[in-house]
Amino acid sequence: MHRFFTAPENITDDNVVLRGSDVPHIRTVLRLKSGDRVQVLDGRGNCYTVILTRVGRDKIESRVESKEDVDDCESPLTISLGQGMVKGTGFDGVVRRAVELGVGYVIPVSARRCVSKLSKEDTAKKVGRWQRIAREASKQCGRAWVPEVGSKAMSVKEFCSANREADLRLIFWEEELSIRIGDLSQKKSINSAAVLIGPEGGFAADEIESAMEYGFQSVSLGPRLLRTDTAPLAVLSILQHLWGDL
Repeated sequence: MHRFFTAPENITDDNVVLRGSDVPHIRTVLRLKSGDRVQVLDGRGNCYTVILTRVGRDKIESRVESKEDVDDCESPLTISLGQGMVKGTGFDGVVRRAVELGVGYVIPVSARRCVSKLSKEDTAKKVGRWQRIAREASKQCGRAWVPEVGSKAMSVKEFCSANREADLRLIFWEEELSIRIGDLSQKKSINSAAVLIGPEGGFAADEIESAMEYGFQSVSLGPRLLRTDTAPLAVLSILQHLWGDL
């Protein structure tokens, strides 16, 4: 059955309305009509099976047939990913795959060695695209929640401060020689994790020091140097295997 997301305010006890890009997709691509059933998620863990009642040009109206809690497909580990800015459209792929791997938050991080710099004009446009990508990826992989994508780029210090209460705080650095992520596997009762992945140029030493002041542990990803858009896939997969649902 086809799945769509809509804002909670578009849902009442008996009716659900779909707007935006889903409308032409339903009308002209899927060619659904009144009487067809689809599933609608509110991004808060609820899934509604609805019967379409009106397929208009600007909105789709429907009647709620049943409601269920679908939180069981969400990871028990809440992960905040602080990702160094990636040049070109590389950040698009990071968002898409991070969502598939169960991340809770994706925050663009503006580190000193970032090749890509976001102007104020670019920020709103790119963040809007990343939020759409997160939404589409959530729909594709069957998630009940749409992960939040930060509305602006944070500095390393800002990200660390915002995540100072996370159970596990990690910053990945190619110059770390002694601690690997596997060395942390004995930790128990990990419900939340905050991880920092550097840009193409890596983190500067003082950024590592700043993160450590907030309780972040410097960690290596092994002897091979990973691309900045490959590293988060490795990190998220390992964290979900150790404390999540992989």
